[in-house]
Amino acid sequence: MNFTNTLQNNRMGDFSWSDWSEFLAGSAVAKVVEEVVKYRRRKLEAKFDLAENLAEIAKLHHCMEDVVSSTFFERFLILKAEDSAGVLAAGKKLFVSVQYEKTSKDNEILTSVSSLIQRWEADHYYYKMFSEMLSGEKVCLKVSEMPNCKLKDIYLMQGVQYCEVGHLMTTKDSSLVFYYSVATTVKSEPKAEDRAILEGNISIIKNIFAKHRKFY
Repeated sequence: MNFTNTLQNNRMGDFSWSDWSEFLAGSAVAKVVEEVVKYRRRKLEAKFDLAENLAEIAKLHHCMEDVVSSTFFERFLILKAEDSAGVLAAGKKLFVSVQYEKTSKDNEILTSVSSLIQRWEADHYYYKMFSEMLSGEKVCLKVSEMPNCKLKDIYLMQGVQYCEVGHLMTTKDSSLVFYYSVATTVKSEPKAEDRAILEGNISIIKNIFAKHRKFY
């Protein structure tokens, strides 16, 4: 009796060989159906209204413009942080890029940093600040009190005196983090009305990012 006949004559628990084969075939079909359902769900989730998306990008820019024109903050950045590969983790490098930038028209000191901060490699101080931000705390920085670091060098070069950094969104796979930075060349802290305008606009921007999180 050959090996195939031996298998056919044996029983696996309460299953005959033919029952077992049908079960395996059924499982395979169920798996394929499951994957098709998942694929269709992903396709549906990925559908978007281009006009609506562009309108929300315009709204995001309007929020940034409102902050730099109505408060003592003179620059508003939205930044993206990513690791050298995959999820943000120890042993990899953190790179930062400016995604959007708005600067007050009344300020001639601040210059654009969009070209300067593209795949900008974080140093040890930036990792510390970044960790505090991700823990849910808004980070407030007085430049004169910062330790020597790459970020302080940029601020000193541009005359920045005060800055706040806060989280906007982390992607589902934790490979990208979007966050904001607002800065001023004024040597003081924001007043209540400045903070109210900033926080109101940040809330709108967070909602926009949350709505589009599924695309990342």
